Amino acid sequence: MAKVSHANYMMQLGSYKFSVSSAAFHKLKYDSEYRWETLSAPTDKNSPVMQFNGVGEQSLNLEGTIYPQLVSNGLKQMDLMREEAAKGEPLLLGYVEESGNTSPSVGRVMGKWVICSIGEERTLFFNNGIPREINFTMTLKRYDERKQSK
Repeated sequence: MAKVSHANYMMQLGSYKFSVSSAAFHKLKYDSEYRWETLSAPTDKNSPVMQFNGVGEQSLNLEGTIYPQLVSNGLKQMDLMREEAAKGEPLLLGYVEESGNTSPSVGRVMGKWVICSIGEERTLFFNNGIPREINFTMTLKRYDERKQSK
């Protein structure tokens, strides 16, 4: 028997919730960079000496579709995303994932992220110019919360 998720959203960024009833993403791409420096040192082999300098930039790219006539505040969903981005602050990111036997779904907090870009494409228009479909993209980057020295 398949597990049923009781969460009412897929992912939450700040106060914005991505869901089937608002804006559902259909593609999530997660990229992590790792920093390596090539050193100028003689070696016995043809391979260079490399030194690991830590984890680099981490980014999330979302792609999704909104059907304005089917969701709550359909034409305002992009405005709500942009309002979250315009706060100009790192936002807590959490998403729902399947867990063990005791609970069908749990939240996973992924730390703080910033919205770097939001793209919007409106298609399939009604006679009055209202789109039947809004495709969106969003690029997020992980925010490093290193403590500042005073």
